[in-house]
Amino acid sequence: MLLYTSQLHLGMPLASPTPKTRRRRPFLTLQAKKTAAGKQSETREDRMFKQMIPAHAFEGFGDGRVIFRKGDDVVLHSSHDETDDVWVGRILHIRTTQEYKETVVEVQWYWSRNDIAKCARNFDPSQCAPFERLLSDHRNYVSPYSFEGPRDFFIRARYQHHRRIIKPQLGAQTCFCQQAYNPFPTPAPSTTTDAGGGIELIPGPPDTPDVMHFCPSSKCRTWYHRSCLLTKRHGHAALPAEAPSPKEASVDTLPAQTRGLRLLAVSPDDEVLFTTFEYFYEPESHEEHTLTDTIVAHLPPGLCTVAQSPIIRYPHGRREFATGNVSDVVLARRFVYDAVQHRGCASDSPRFGALVARVLAAETEQERRLYTGTKSADEDYVYVGFLEELCVQLEEFGMLASPRKAYWEEKSRLYAEMGEVLAGPAFLCPKCRGAI
Repeated sequence: MLLYTSQLHLGMPLASPTPKTRRRRPFLTLQAKKTAAGKQSETREDRMFKQMIPAHAFEGFGDGRVIFRKGDDVVLHSSHDETDDVWVGRILHIRTTQEYKETVVEVQWYWSRNDIAKCARNFDPSQCAPFERLLSDHRNYVSPYSFEGPRDFFIRARYQHHRRIIKPQLGAQTCFCQQAYNPFPTPAPSTTTDAGGGIELIPGPPDTPDVMHFCPSSKCRTWYHRSCLLTKRHGHAALPAEAPSPKEASVDTLPAQTRGLRLLAVSPDDEVLFTTFEYFYEPESHEEHTLTDTIVAHLPPGLCTVAQSPIIRYPHGRREFATGNVSDVVLARRFVYDAVQHRGCASDSPRFGALVARVLAAETEQERRLYTGTKSADEDYVYVGFLEELCVQLEEFGMLASPRKAYWEEKSRLYAEMGEVLAGPAFLCPKCRGAI
């Protein structure tokens, strides 16, 4: 959910719909989504909309004050509420009339898999999750009374409505097989025979999940099926000359004791391995796995557990594992990198506390002088000099952020429960050769 502040009122026109009594129930979207076969020429609606006054935001209706702005992704009320086909759109433009008596919003639609299947004959709906949306090039003008709170959406493809084309094709940017990933597929039905001899279809048990592994390196960022890494003999972009075969090159044969440190070495912010842990890609490093006890001992154990875990996903996975544990592992590794590069010392905490106390005292004195009218012009220069000195002293410290211990302990317990899945075959990225 996005946060909204008073910045909306700083010189930005805030449109309001025609003043009416606020309603408890939201309006349905009055205009149905059009499904014209070809590109449309400019209509009378287009010309009227262009003649209105541009606005940056408008206030929604309902309980509480909600501000909608250009670029927001929103849910719109329709007869499809509470179904897989709930209407979702992106606010492209907002225009209003003089004195803000009437407001109109141009919306770019997100289409559901069922919407696309009605128009694109070669589209397979099973490639998308029930509530997944593809951003289309289809637009409409909508009343502001139809909007529900803003949302944030991840987009993996766009649907060109007038050409009936999806770009990129679902699955085109993942694995060797280029099969589109659906985090919540519908289980295949199985048959049963009742006492009367009739046959009934019932949802069958889910298949054994084909776990996917992700390489977070900035030059890869690709998902691979576990089955493909074990069986494929092609598609490997960068293999060493001494590798016997692509299949063997995908398997991490180095000591298991240092496997976690090799995973930790794959940085999400760089194309090369993190220098401190790069050594553990050497065979002779298997006896040095106690390194974490010395350089990250002050970090929460749960944080280190997550940072040294593979990034995986599989259909109907628990919690974030359906879509992938990318965000937690990436954040944990960044914390560890900062801790390694800026370990600091035991005396840093009281020294930093003393600096904070000086800042608070200086701010209190500034406010007191401003309130009593005893502040002089020269004092501004003195205060600026104090802040510059403070910045120089802060450069002596390392990481000033602190990971929340309880959060990582909870994640560590979840990862322990997922141990069987996380402890599967050890792979190397076919492209960058980092542990995945």
